[in-house]
Amino acid sequence: MKKVRDVMFKGVVTVHLDASVKEIAKVLIENDISGVVAVDSTGETWGVVTDMDLIKCYAEEKIDLVAEDIMSSQVLAVEPEMSLKDAAAFMHSHQIHRTFVMSARSTYVTKNIPIGVISATDVIREMLGRF
Repeated sequence: MKKVRDVMFKGVVTVHLDASVKEIAKVLIENDISGVVAVDSTGETWGVVTDMDLIKCYAEEKIDLVAEDIMSSQVLAVEPEMSLKDAAAFMHSHQIHRTFVMSARSTYVTKNIPIGVISATDVIREMLGRF
């Protein structure tokens, strides 16, 4: 059975906690993505900023904020060794179209370091290969 690591997009676009709304908007547009992981100087994940967070800032005229001010600190993520079926169930239960893949925790790895992204499209692509 396929694992998340087999189908995930490797690499994650990140921003620092002190990145401005303007900087985040530029990153999203330049990379044609809808969300980024907010990390500290060691690369550890502290939250997620999405395009909808930026839309809210614009609508409320609060564009002078930084990632730490607007991020969601609840990061819904999976581990690379999780089965693709379990990842699909996780995405379905949380009603999300994509989720970040974090490094698996172990005795030596104690930080949540983003290593990839898996999307509904990745799951569907794999599903098509099984027909």
